[in-house]
Parts: sequence; C-alpha cells; structure tokens
Amino acid sequence: MAIISIASTKGGVGKTSLAFSLAKDLGYRYATNDMSVALNKYRNARYYPNKIPLYPDTVYDFGGFESPHVEEILLQSDIILLPTTNDANSIMKSLVFIKKFREKTILVFANMLENPNDALAIREKIHEHFPGLAFTYLRRTKLLKNALETGQSATELYESNNHTQHLYRQAYGEYRKILKLFTTEGEYFQRPQTS
Repeated sequence: MAIISIASTKGGVGKTSLAFSLAKDLGYRYATNDMSVALNKYRNARYYPNKIPLYPDTVYDFGGFESPHVEEILLQSDIILLPTTNDANSIMKSLVFIKKFREKTILVFANMLENPNDALAIREKIHEHFPGLAFTYLRRTKLLKNALETGQSATELYESNNHTQHLYRQAYGEYRKILKLFTTEGEYFQRPQTS
C-alpha cells in the first residue's frame, strides 16, 4: 500500500485522469485540492479546498498551483508521479519541481506524446540535470480521458470489450507499467503483516 501523489505546477499535463484511474484500479482514495469531474465519478473521491488530510492508500491529485498544505503531503508521499509534456514550459516547471523535492522518489511521466522521440527528448532534458531519475511515458491516447469521462478506470475501460482492447492495447500496456508499481508485482506494494 502506498501514498501516491501526482503533482505538477503546470496545468493541462494529465494529472487528474491518471490519478483517477490509478485510484480506481488500486481501490485507493482519490483526494484533490482542485475541482474536477473525477469527484462525480468515484465514490472514494474527495475535494479538500483548504488543508488536505494525510491518508494511507490514497492517490493525491494536486492542481497546477502551489500550496503549503500540498507540500506537507508531497513530503510524506511514498512516490511522486510528475506528468510532463513536450513543451519548454512544462519541462522547465518539472525541473524546478524535481529540484525542490529531489530527496523524494519521483517518477517522471512523459504524457500526451505525439511520438516516441518526444519521450527521448524529455528524458534527455531531465537527465541532463538529474541523471538516472525514473522515467516512463504514455503516447497521446484517449484511454485515460475516456476512462475518466465514463467513470471507469483505464483497466475497466480496456477490459470492457474486444473493441476497446484492440483500440487501447498499446496505451494500456504503457499505463500498466505504472499501475504494476503498486500491485503485488511492484516495489511500492507492501504485503500485510501476518501475526
């Protein structure tokens, strides 16, 4: 079980759709400081306009702005996923964010990519300043957006029929790499203590 934060001071990088899908797929709470449609789509979703409580087994979706309360949660998180798109402003804001939280475990999530070369370009720019930082990517796809709009997780949408499995095969494989970090196959999963 883990405390997962998805954060970026840049808006429009895909935080909410990723946070929503991970929360639903893991059976975690979804907590946010930013109003979004996710609040109407998941019974375990909560909006905290002021101070956000710290809970275990929670995916935090932090809006594209800074807040001292957000920093408290980020410092307690087991991992921070940092969505980044292939534009100079997004990469610059990601570098500033990494510098501020460099003591934490951060996974840079290159998102909404037009082609795989965009992922390489982002990774090179990030690794120029922070060599070896964990990195993954998701090409431009409607998988996460459509999952959020239908109130399904990415896995639920993908597995719903043969057509969606064909349509989202590649995108779901990329998403699943992130999801697996928090399942029994991954490094952030802690088995319950037995007595």
